[in-house]
Amino acid sequence: MIGGCVGTSNVLAGEMFDVPVMGTHAHSWIMTFKDEYTAFKEYARLYPDACTLLVDTYDTLKSGVPNAIRVFTEMREAGIKPKSYGIRLDSGDLAYLSKKARKMLDDAGFPDAVISASNDLDEFLIHDLKMQGAAISSWGVGTNLITSKDCPSFGGVYKLAAIQNADGEFQPKIKISENTEKITNPGNKTIYRIYDKETGMLRADLICFADETFNTEEEDALLFDPNATWKKTLLPGGTYTMRELLVPIFQHGECKYESPSVKEIAEFCRQEKKRRFGMRQNVSSIHIRYMWIFPKNCTIQKPSC
Repeated sequence: MIGGCVGTSNVLAGEMFDVPVMGTHAHSWIMTFKDEYTAFKEYARLYPDACTLLVDTYDTLKSGVPNAIRVFTEMREAGIKPKSYGIRLDSGDLAYLSKKARKMLDDAGFPDAVISASNDLDEFLIHDLKMQGAAISSWGVGTNLITSKDCPSFGGVYKLAAIQNADGEFQPKIKISENTEKITNPGNKTIYRIYDKETGMLRADLICFADETFNTEEEDALLFDPNATWKKTLLPGGTYTMRELLVPIFQHGECKYESPSVKEIAEFCRQEKKRRFGMRQNVSSIHIRYMWIFPKNCTIQKPSC
């Protein structure tokens, strides 16, 4: 939901997080009845307000879609007006089948019927289907949301950056290594997100010391990539705004944070996505630009060993 989904087929998640529950039936539902039409008709009787029929159990275009249209026609003649209805495709050439099914539904007088697609979808397959002009209005993604194929495990290592002394001041600490990627950045830090003041678009994420202050109206901000320090960007004072990303969750063992609802978090993510430049929204070639700034000097004591 937070990443952009609009509903879930998991009824427990719907109850726990107050998100819309939606879905269809399994092929086994169709196979339980004497024929496909009877299965569709019974499902429509049970779920008249949300009737999405799985049409590829036997033959999508010769059996599934015609039987679905027959049931939708009977519902309309009976005065039943579902809140949502349509078909689901779960196999075959989804682009071809969706376009053919769309024409059949439109010709039968059901232009508002939803065409949902599933079958191991991911962002790349969805992109390809859209490029082929697939007439799909709802995407059911399951397996590739539950388990990440390209990164099934997330490596995380704790590194000490600073120690707070008896006076409440943080003493920076650094780890030295022959592997440059393992050398840590010392000091107690926080993160700011920087936006273009005129457009509201995201410019960079800034890592700095927690006690640093910034005058965005008057001070220029020099940003540089820590791994390629010759890559720099100068933001003149008055042209950018900053928002701190880190907020306290626990302080002295006491929870200080009240989490927004899943819907509120999802809406926040949607608004943040709109702030990204177009080049960063490309599915296959994501533009990455990390920028850090450390305007404040930090003195590191040389180890005695």
